[in-house]
Amino acid sequence: MKANYRTLGPLFGKDMPLAADAIAALDPARLAAAVRDGAGIGIAVGGREHTLTAQDVLLTMRAPEGYSVERDGAHAVALDLTIDDSLLREGRSREIVHAVQNARKSAGLEVEDRIELALAGEQALLDAAREHETYLGRETLATSLAIGDGDPPATDYREQSKIDGLQLTISLRRA
Repeated sequence: MKANYRTLGPLFGKDMPLAADAIAALDPARLAAAVRDGAGIGIAVGGREHTLTAQDVLLTMRAPEGYSVERDGAHAVALDLTIDDSLLREGRSREIVHAVQNARKSAGLEVEDRIELALAGEQALLDAAREHETYLGRETLATSLAIGDGDPPATDYREQSKIDGLQLTISLRRA
């Protein structure tokens, strides 16, 4: 909580820094509750007493570590920014789809062309591809999908890609 100099400045004048210090010394949770409920909290500075209202204080929010907070008026939302392993694999599978779509374009394929697809590379990417194999096949129009480090089936086009710094080999051909 900080003092709102626009509303309190005309009231306290040269004593405004003292009023700001008095507000800073208050318990933020108690002040926020009192202002929210409309009760207010009184302060006395330089012989002047004043009951603080919502217009007299500026509420600032600090997000806890790992969270992002957005506020609109009296409402706030906190978003947990932690990415668990499942979410990480889902994100990587989406990046694999993007890489395959780019490879399709580079190979000169039409948007509606069905393909045979093989993926090889680092284990973290292959795990993501296996977990989301149905999604990958649907989004890339793959009639077959081979995932692994072995020799890929015969291909018309092969491309190297990096996702999150991890190597991925995309091999494809028109089905």
